[in-house]
Amino acid sequence: MKDDNDKHQEVAIIDEMKRRNRRRLVGAIVLVAFAIFVVPWLLEKKTEPLGDKVEIVIPPVAGTKLPNTAPPVVVPPPAAAPAVEAPAPVAEPSTLTPEAVPPVKETPKETIKETPKEPPKAPPKETPKKMALPPTVAFAKGTFSVQLAAFTDDKGANTLVNRVKLAGYPAYNEPTDTARGMAWRVRVGPYKTRDDAMTVLNRLKKDGYDGMVRPAR
Repeated sequence: MKDDNDKHQEVAIIDEMKRRNRRRLVGAIVLVAFAIFVVPWLLEKKTEPLGDKVEIVIPPVAGTKLPNTAPPVVVPPPAAAPAVEAPAPVAEPSTLTPEAVPPVKETPKETIKETPKEPPKAPPKETPKKMALPPTVAFAKGTFSVQLAAFTDDKGANTLVNRVKLAGYPAYNEPTDTARGMAWRVRVGPYKTRDDAMTVLNRLKKDGYDGMVRPAR
């Protein structure tokens, strides 16, 4: 029996909780609907502005008499001030302009062009003067010459002789009979001493030639 009573009580409690929840849910729905529909309508409703003529009537209080008062005075709105016309502009007296004088054309001045001055020319560089070669002497015993080369024909010898002469040296060719046949020696000189011949040989080496000092005879 106790179990049945406990079950009935639990069912009653659950039903009561469901009813309360339903009421709360209905109340929440009503509030939401009110907020959605009524509140915007109240906010959108505009109050009509009062007109210019407003009469205020105060009802008499019971048991009291009001003194005779004049009817309410209706104050008309202020009339607009008449527009004041602006004064017409006064025409200024016309000023006589003198006749236009044609401008005097200026004759262009002749411009004299100055001829550009040429820059001063630099003085030509002086080429270093070569030291004078020792003087040559006649062929004799005890004299010396500088031998540059030996050829088997006179054509090669003459070509070298001409080239060395253009360089400023006293060159010559000397035919000689050797064990292999005729040969043409190209020499420079002759000079009196071996030192003179060595001086000329050193100068020839600077100019690109090579050789050796030999007795002239």
